[in-house]
Amino acid sequence: MAEDVAVVEIGSSKLSLLVAQRGVNNIFNIKARAQVDYAGFIEGEFIENSLLEDAMASLFSQVTSVYKKKIQKVFVGVPAEFSKVTSAREQITFKFKRVVRKTDVQALSENVSKKISIDDMEILSINPIYFSLDDNRKTSSPVGLKAEKISADLSVILAQSQFISVFNKILSRLGIEQVEYLSEPLCEAMIVLEKEERERTCIVIDVGARTTSVAFVKGDGLTNLVSFSMGGSHITSDLSEACGIDYNDARNLKKQIVLSLKGSDNDFYELITLGGRATKIPLSYANEVVGYRLDLIAKTINECIRLFAKEYVPYYPIYLCGAGVSKIKGGKDYFAKCIGRNIMYGVPPIPAMDKPELASVLGLVNAAIETN
Repeated sequence: MAEDVAVVEIGSSKLSLLVAQRGVNNIFNIKARAQVDYAGFIEGEFIENSLLEDAMASLFSQVTSVYKKKIQKVFVGVPAEFSKVTSAREQITFKFKRVVRKTDVQALSENVSKKISIDDMEILSINPIYFSLDDNRKTSSPVGLKAEKISADLSVILAQSQFISVFNKILSRLGIEQVEYLSEPLCEAMIVLEKEERERTCIVIDVGARTTSVAFVKGDGLTNLVSFSMGGSHITSDLSEACGIDYNDARNLKKQIVLSLKGSDNDFYELITLGGRATKIPLSYANEVVGYRLDLIAKTINECIRLFAKEYVPYYPIYLCGAGVSKIKGGKDYFAKCIGRNIMYGVPPIPAMDKPELASVLGLVNAAIETN
């Protein structure tokens, strides 16, 4: 019988908890789920650290009211803003040519974990980008092949020790006996990209509420990872300020935005405010406000790609995840023009759940199930 897993996603404005198991035909059976708004984080710091435990307690309370079993183990996703990626090359030479075993591959990772030490960071995972055999053959899976020497280019993902310490304490007080941490950007990339696609470098962009991450993916690892504190909430704030409306009204206005429309002076978005008052917002003006922020996010992403990509930048496929851009009508196409590249949605291949805003949390669920 498939085992249930409990996964916590630490979003930049919401906390999510899912209890799920693998079903037939690769679907996920969601046993319980909850989401809680909280102050979030910016630039790798939680805004209201003291209230974080209350938000987590509320999250677990909602789930346990539905899911009657005791949750003993939780997988927690570590966002890009609390992460770092570095690379390593490790080699093993055998006494004679022989078949490469799984233990040899594990030894390469173990050797690297002993060598890498970065202050205030803990290793989350060590993943292969590719392997090389003694005849210079490159492969993604050397087990079963014959070689006298095997080397590996490895991706090492680390998390802030403070992040792990904070959640260890909170979850311990909530009665959770085991906690395992997963790289959110890696899990997201692994679920939205097919193995064949990952044989060359791909870029996965996740625009969330207050943060955007740019992950460079190759093989089973990340070659680089960068993030910055700007996302969909900034678009909402811009609309609120520029149109002179409440933030929640701006959120409702954003749902109406269609960036592909070119309005005349007589075209408006009609908004019923939370106070019940009808107001008209010029279509062209509102679209311009949204477009300005998208252009700013895109320019920052382009700078990240320029700084962190190593080669063949124009040929890297780009995938877009997160709700920050994907939920704006016409947002992806406008964003693609700003970046100057074709962009595809990064969606989990799960029936009825193939949405870019679910890529992160379902990536964590998928990784948790595979780990278990």
